[in-house]
Amino acid sequence: MDLYEINIKKAPSKKEIKLRLLEESNTRNVAPSRRSVATWISTGLAIEEAQIALLIERLDVAQQCDRLQGQIDGFTQSAIMHLGEGFDTDHDPDDLNLDILDDLDDDPADSTKTSNTWTNSPKLTVIPLPSNLGVDRCRCCMAEALIPLEMSLREGQANDALHNIRIHLCNKAILFRTTIRQAKSQALKIRAWSQVMSVQQAVSLHASIYTKTRKQMMQLEPGKDQLQKYKPLLHEQLKISTAIGNPNA
Repeated sequence: MDLYEINIKKAPSKKEIKLRLLEESNTRNVAPSRRSVATWISTGLAIEEAQIALLIERLDVAQQCDRLQGQIDGFTQSAIMHLGEGFDTDHDPDDLNLDILDDLDDDPADSTKTSNTWTNSPKLTVIPLPSNLGVDRCRCCMAEALIPLEMSLREGQANDALHNIRIHLCNKAILFRTTIRQAKSQALKIRAWSQVMSVQQAVSLHASIYTKTRKQMMQLEPGKDQLQKYKPLLHEQLKISTAIGNPNA
C-alpha cells in the first residue's frame, strides 16, 4: 500500500464499523447486554489509544492520569457483563508492552522502542479486551462472540491509523517544500522545523497505534485476507523520499 496515495477510496473507519455493528445488533433479537458490546469494545480501543499517546508524549500530568485510570476502572468493572461470570477481575496480567515506531531518527535500529519502564500506571494497565484475554479464555468465559466484534473494530482502528499516517506524511512533504526550503532567516528556520517536529510526532503516534492494533489483531486468529491486508509497518514507510520533499530532485 502506498502511504502517500491519499486519493484512494478510504477504508471503513472505526466509527463507521461501530455504527454498522450497532445497527446489526438492533435488527437482531439479541440480549440487552450484547447490544452494548460494540460500544464497550470501542471504548477499550479508545483507552488504548490514550495510553499510547501518554507513553509517547511522556505526559505525566496527574489530572490526565487520574482521568485515564477512572476510565480503566469503569471499563474493567463492566467487563463481567460482557465476558460472563468466568471472567476473573483479580487476574494479574502483564504490563502493557508497546512498540513505539518513531520517524524522528534515521537509524532503523533505533526506530522501535519498547516502553515498559513504568509500573502501577494507568498508561500500562492492560484492559480486559478479548485480544488481551486470548481466544481460549474467551471461549472458557462463553464470550467467543466478542472476538469477531473486536476484530471488526480493530480493522477500523487500523484503517484510521493508516489514513492519518498518509495525511501527516503528505503534510510533512509540503512543509519541506513550502516552509523549510524557503526559510531565509534563522528564526523562520527554527519555526519551520518546529512545525516539522510536530508532524513527526503525529506520525509516530499513529504508527504506534497501528502497530499495537495489528499486534492485538494477531491475538484474535485473523484470516488470510486480514493477514495480507494488515502487514507490519516498516520504518522506511515513515520516511518521505527526496523526490516527494523536493520535486526538482
